[in-house]
Amino acid sequence: MQLFELVSPKLFRPLAGPNRAYYAELLLLLWEECRHTADYSLSRAEAVSRAEDYFAAVAKPLALDADGAGDEDEQPTRDPHLLALGFLLRLRRTGWLEEQPGSYEEEPTLAFVPEVTPLLEALEEILNPRVVTYTGKLYKAWQLLRGIGEEKSPYENVLHEVASDLEALNRSLRALNASIGHYIDRLTRNRTPQEVLELFDQYEEKVVAAAYHRFKTSDNLFNYRAYLEEGLDECENKYLPQLALDYARVERCAPGEAAPRVRALIQKQRDALEEMSGLIRQIDDSHIRYRKRAVQRAQFLLLSDRSAQGSVTALLRRYAEEIKTPDQLFEPDDGPVAKRLHLYPVQVFGAKPLYPPAAPRGEAPLAPVRQAALDPEQLKKEQKLLLDYARMAVTEENVELLARQALAARPRVTASTLAAEYPDDFARVIGLHTYSQSPRRDYDITLTGEWVERGGFRFEEFVLTPRREDGNDGRTE
Repeated sequence: MQLFELVSPKLFRPLAGPNRAYYAELLLLLWEECRHTADYSLSRAEAVSRAEDYFAAVAKPLALDADGAGDEDEQPTRDPHLLALGFLLRLRRTGWLEEQPGSYEEEPTLAFVPEVTPLLEALEEILNPRVVTYTGKLYKAWQLLRGIGEEKSPYENVLHEVASDLEALNRSLRALNASIGHYIDRLTRNRTPQEVLELFDQYEEKVVAAAYHRFKTSDNLFNYRAYLEEGLDECENKYLPQLALDYARVERCAPGEAAPRVRALIQKQRDALEEMSGLIRQIDDSHIRYRKRAVQRAQFLLLSDRSAQGSVTALLRRYAEEIKTPDQLFEPDDGPVAKRLHLYPVQVFGAKPLYPPAAPRGEAPLAPVRQAALDPEQLKKEQKLLLDYARMAVTEENVELLARQALAARPRVTASTLAAEYPDDFARVIGLHTYSQSPRRDYDITLTGEWVERGGFRFEEFVLTPRREDGNDGRTE
């Protein structure tokens, strides 16, 4: 089905004519009154009254637009009643409003056509963008995936909701990335230096403080990404039959088609998380690039104002624009400011001063670089320090190596025992807890709730065990 089979082909005429700004404001004014009613309507008398109040506040003579229905452009008028009737009539003829006849005791009403309500929502979103709470959506997705095993409708109430939240997050991140350049260009293009300095604060308020700073501090994807990926892995490996059964019920498809579609939806969520990381990197780059561009533009405008330095810069730019061929470089200056500003052709000084200066060279040859001999014992000592540092570094690989060594001859061991057995590797013992959420680990930890002290540090005791083959996380909070 095509767009103009659902809406009138004349729908966008009011928003493209000379009175487009007034039509847009009137539409949003009426929409604010109708959006919460049962059928997007209000009485015709109320609509006319609202329109009259609007045009009375405008207090400007306006001419009604011709809409191709036999009308012609009329003379401008200030009468709010005539303007209200004319504007509402054109909104009806172009498909925004429809008149609904009243009953015996009720008066007729004007209602927005249901098909145009998404357009009105979009116009409202452009003027007043909704603030997206990144942490709220990520936390909600994590909580839903965490409790999927207890949900009776896992697809409808969990996976579908997670997909919707991640899609909304990526959509808001794309809008944020685009808005950075949009605000910078709009606030600084074709502006005077003073206007640039005054309007630059709007970027800090609307982008940096409102979205970018909030997103880069508390609302960080990487606080939840590992949890979300583990939840998606459980959906595919453990809860796929329940998800497929619920998917077939909700989407009304054959049970044999449900499982592949659920797998595709889970993979789509993994791709959404990866796309989110890419968007974050682009937002960082755009933020730095556009802020630097705005500062450079402001500096250029300040150097090109009406001060003496700006005047000389503009004059030199004009001279440079008039030079079309290399031969003009050798012509004498006979312009209107030649007596004040002396510009000499190249042959007066010669072409050599135009070359970039070269670094002077001395006649003495360069002395060879002397390298002191290294003491073999000192060299071995430094190499041993580097190897010990690499071995003791708290990396995922080193922590895995410690876990394998600790569990080589026993099925379980406590963290306090490891701290006593490896007194020099206390940092790696704590690293077992740090990397206990990694999907690539070969061990599990279980918190006991008791606190112990080793080496002057106090930490919560945990038990280290080999990771079970089913991939479930054995950690308890």
